[in-house]
Amino acid sequence: MKRLFIYVLCLFCCCSCQNKIAIEDIQTIPVVSKKDSKYAHVFRSLDGVWKGQFFIYEDYKRVPKNQIELKNISLSSLQKDGLKQINRIDVVQTYTSENPFFQRVKITDRYPNTGQDILSEGVNKIQNGRMWCVIKKPGETIIHNGSVEGENTILWWQNKKTPQRIEYFKETVSENSYEIVGWGYYEGDDTRLSPRLWFYAKYKRQQ
Repeated sequence: MKRLFIYVLCLFCCCSCQNKIAIEDIQTIPVVSKKDSKYAHVFRSLDGVWKGQFFIYEDYKRVPKNQIELKNISLSSLQKDGLKQINRIDVVQTYTSENPFFQRVKITDRYPNTGQDILSEGVNKIQNGRMWCVIKKPGETIIHNGSVEGENTILWWQNKKTPQRIEYFKETVSENSYEIVGWGYYEGDDTRLSPRLWFYAKYKRQQ
């Protein structure tokens, strides 16, 4: 009976500790809870090294937001009249799962126009029954909520008010290809209109 009491007490403490771990903590691996179990191996297809280019577009002909589709997005969404490429980033991303619910991320972003490399690190993780992506860039930490769509697609989003940062990304992974389509509103952007910035990336798995 005493052993059972100690086990129950430890289990309670572990669950309580998980709740106390800050979402932005990328060092501590949360204790897995029962409500996390449905997400087991959700990040597994990303494990490995990926290399490709990330494109940023600005919309110079924004329209009322209700005139466009903002959730069911794909490469065809970038065929909208008025989009102009304003930047390109050469990217190397490395994903390493430490368990079925916690994956470490390392990112190298190279800006061809300056030759500057930006190094970031973070995690994809399941904590308190929810999906999270936390990336620590020099000078800022970016946190997205997540969900799955089918077997090969992850959706990431955030809605931060101060300063304004509203983002939505759709990431589709196959055996050797990793595609990202997304959009964002930032400080000063009118959210009654279509997003000012759009994003597209295509990465290839490295052997």
